[in-house]
Amino acid sequence: MPGMYGWILAILIIGIQFYLSRRRNVLWGAILPALYSVFIVGWFIKRFGQEDTLSLVLAAVGGMAFLLSVWISGREAVKKKRKKELEKMELQDM
Repeated sequence: MPGMYGWILAILIIGIQFYLSRRRNVLWGAILPALYSVFIVGWFIKRFGQEDTLSLVLAAVGGMAFLLSVWISGREAVKKKRKKELEKMELQDM
């Protein structure tokens, strides 16, 4: 049962990140990557020397890459949406 909660949390975080990355202000999408960075740094400081450092670094890089890729895809979706709206406005003006 504990594994199920991890999957639910991961899906929730992905959904929140995608939602925030599609907001008008680009900085909303930076909230979760910034919080993740703070969490990883705190975890690294707390666990340094106790656990395998390589696995922690890989988790940090992988998680950050994933959050940033969701942020980038959300920003691209916003650009496409704006472009379609602009094309519609230009067609109505003609």
